[in-house]
Amino acid sequence: MGQEYYRRRLKANKMKRLVASRRSAIRNFRVLLRLFLILFIIFFALKVLKLPGWYLNQDLLAIADESVINIEGNVITPKYKIVDLIRQVQLPNVQIFRLDTSDIEANLMKLQPIKKVYIRRLWLPARINVIVEERTPVFLITPALDAEPISAITNDGVFIDREYMPISPKFDTYKIITYGVRGDDYEKWNNERVDEILRLTKAIEAYAGQKVEYIDLRNPADVYIKLEKVLVRFGEINDTALKRAKWIATILPEAAKFKQKIKYIDLRWDDAHYIKLDETNSISVPDVSDDNSNSNEQIEG
Repeated sequence: MGQEYYRRRLKANKMKRLVASRRSAIRNFRVLLRLFLILFIIFFALKVLKLPGWYLNQDLLAIADESVINIEGNVITPKYKIVDLIRQVQLPNVQIFRLDTSDIEANLMKLQPIKKVYIRRLWLPARINVIVEERTPVFLITPALDAEPISAITNDGVFIDREYMPISPKFDTYKIITYGVRGDDYEKWNNERVDEILRLTKAIEAYAGQKVEYIDLRNPADVYIKLEKVLVRFGEINDTALKRAKWIATILPEAAKFKQKIKYIDLRWDDAHYIKLDETNSISVPDVSDDNSNSNEQIEG
């Protein structure tokens, strides 16, 4: 009886050792398998990361091929100017997701019309999407009524020079006639000056119910504003400008009663407003050196 017990016990211990050995072998196999999978994944990842699709094709970028670069939002800024500035940046030969675009963005911000720049990096194939946000032009500068605009002013007071002309008609702009040399250098306008003229322009349109066609600033002390149907001699744009602009709503109905053509409506003064009839029976852009006398003015407002 005792020997049988010991045989069964010995057999049970042998089975336990066998099970433990097999479990150990399975654990070792699993460890080796995991190690193999990790090494395979690393090897595969390195191979994938070396694929040409992760790298920008510098040759295609140099010619601005649409397969590697797409530019959006540039209405004023020519595409070639954006591409030229991108070419000036020495891009490292790294995967697209490691590419630092801050130098490109800083370079593009040098362009006058551009307000903000966003660059999206796209993978497989590697390419970049350049999205520019441009400033909004509000005034077109010209030295004469029949001359093409030579520059523009944006709503935040930034000067855009001749190389970006003409400005797209999609922008709601006003023409300003000025030489910029008689005490009103438009290249030095700040945001406050632009806002002052723009608010006055919008106010005149609202009171008159007519579109402003141009503003003659050749003499800043004697400004003319041309509406669709009448010319306004406004005088200086100062603190009383908006108050004087309100008189247009009252004077225009009176002006419509005249059969003779009107040369201009005079709003230079705070306490007196006139309608001046055109003795030549034609309307033209007055010379800024025009006499300031009121001898021919009719109808006090």
